[in-house]
Amino acid sequence: MKSKAWIVTSLVFIVGFALAMPAAAGIKMNIGSTYGPDAPVHFGLVKFKELVEQRSKGDMEVLIHVGGALGGEREVFEAMGSGGLEMGAMGSGDTSIFYPKYQVFEVPYVMRDGDHFWKFWNGPLGKEINDVSLKEGGVMTAGVVWRGARYLSANKPIRTPADVKGLKLRLPENKPWIRIWESLGAVPVVIAFPEIYMALKTGVAEAQENPMESIWSYKFYEAQKYLIATNHVFSAAKYQISKKWFDTLKPDQQKLILDAWKDATDYANKLAVEYDKKLIGDLQAKGMTLVTPDVAAFQKAVQPALRELDKTFWVPGLFERVQAIK
Repeated sequence: MKSKAWIVTSLVFIVGFALAMPAAAGIKMNIGSTYGPDAPVHFGLVKFKELVEQRSKGDMEVLIHVGGALGGEREVFEAMGSGGLEMGAMGSGDTSIFYPKYQVFEVPYVMRDGDHFWKFWNGPLGKEINDVSLKEGGVMTAGVVWRGARYLSANKPIRTPADVKGLKLRLPENKPWIRIWESLGAVPVVIAFPEIYMALKTGVAEAQENPMESIWSYKFYEAQKYLIATNHVFSAAKYQISKKWFDTLKPDQQKLILDAWKDATDYANKLAVEYDKKLIGDLQAKGMTLVTPDVAAFQKAVQPALRELDKTFWVPGLFERVQAIK
């Protein structure tokens, strides 16, 4: 039989060891990201994790799931809406998939340039669009990140709208985009983002369009030879929060999270501008040939389709309001 002294000593050791162990995080939050680990959007997620865990003094833990590990934009948005997923990082799928009649801001050749992009998202119209996802889907937008201009990539050079005819082009589940590219003669192939690489490698799709950071992060350059500077869309990424989950938090916890998202968004946007400039050279170094197409010809060619969408698809007056931003 062990002595009382031995038992006391053992208890002291056990208690001391337990006190020395780090306390378990009081709140765990998962982020479902559709972006790869090399994208500025992802670096913003890492910054958010760092800020939240530091500022909460370990009471909050952030788990980042990259590269569509929790699904594509549809799955991530639905999971946030139900409260099954705390946060997400995705593109404009909240609008394009679920509320497409508002999807006018990210359609080929609607936005003029980066200045137009930011005036939209930082203004009342951008807030109005984000509020649709909040009111209808229960998903808050905590930050918008610049992803740069969207480029085509293909295994043949594309210089004019005529070169697009018959091209099997991978597109997301986005009706206005599909209509625009169909009007140019392309054959849209709807494929979830995580499946693009294999679709290009196997020939299910002959081309795709994305910001350069996606072409780089997901190594599309291994399957595509030409990088075509169509600059047809200026893309946004969104950091988003489940309203159902967010409402379970205390006000000070909510403030900490929102403040951290603001700082992380600013950080990601600074990186994105620098990264965009660097990627053209990086992609060429990987063997891609840069093609500068006749952008004016593309802009002119899509006008009938844009006018048709304005009359039949989008919320009345929305297209004009976006175009009126100066």
